[in-house]
Amino acid sequence: MIVFNSLIEVFGRMSARRKKARDASEAAIAAGPSWRHRRRLIHWGFFLAVTMIVVGMSGIFFPNQIAVELIIGGVTLLAIILTAYTASATYEDVRIWKPQEQELDKGNADGV
Repeated sequence: MIVFNSLIEVFGRMSARRKKARDASEAAIAAGPSWRHRRRLIHWGFFLAVTMIVVGMSGIFFPNQIAVELIIGGVTLLAIILTAYTASATYEDVRIWKPQEQELDKGNADGV
């Protein structure tokens, strides 16, 4: 019985710690850029594209066009993901979260 009580206490602590981390993450999302949500979408899209390519590669030796279309679709999906991620991150950094006005360093090639 003591073992079960200890397990319940451990799972309770883990649940409280997970809830605290999730609340902190949600507060950070509300206060700043939506990087966590964007990364989650990117990871699932990347997983889908790689799965499409692998399934297409496994079926390339069969006499049908489906394998080729899966490979083309997976590569296209990867290109779209990369383009959308880069464009949205650039737009958010430049237009939405403008950096504070600061004096530019004329001797630095980067300008900052």
